[in-house]
Amino acid sequence: MDSFKKAKKWILIGIPIISIVGSLMHFAYEWSGNLALVGLFTPVNESIWEHLKMAFFPTLAWWILGYLIYRGDFSFNTRTWLSSAVVASITAPLVVVTFYYTYTGAFGIESLVLDIFSLFLGIFIGQILGLHLYRYGKFNPLVSGVLYLILILVILAFIVFTFNPPHIPLFLDSQTGTYGI
Repeated sequence: MDSFKKAKKWILIGIPIISIVGSLMHFAYEWSGNLALVGLFTPVNESIWEHLKMAFFPTLAWWILGYLIYRGDFSFNTRTWLSSAVVASITAPLVVVTFYYTYTGAFGIESLVLDIFSLFLGIFIGQILGLHLYRYGKFNPLVSGVLYLILILVILAFIVFTFNPPHIPLFLDSQTGTYGI
């Protein structure tokens, strides 16, 4: 099997695996006994922001794991793989939040089924876009550098806003009406 087919298989198999892991992450903070370290990577409350971690971190981890496992097998460009990983990881939560605010804000629909579907949709679109960019993307060092900087900023935002969320609706816990842990 050529290297692109291996990469494609890895990326596509990631869709259901990331979806399952992301779904289980919903409960991880509580299962851990509310450990702050676990809360950095998993939802600590019922805010939209915290739920974006369920799409972001498993997607990023999947791409990094793929790189670590297959870097010797794939004759791929590391910059292209890692840049595609960043785009996939950031796209997934962006799709989730966009879809969520479209059906809740624009149409006034509240639905657990659509909430869950938004996670699957975000992961699917993120992975498909990542695959497309891996195959066709041309990432020069500047573009990749900007993507890596954005990745670092997103990770820092998840860390900082877990403990010090802004008081805007994105960070509001829908069950308690509070912000933060």
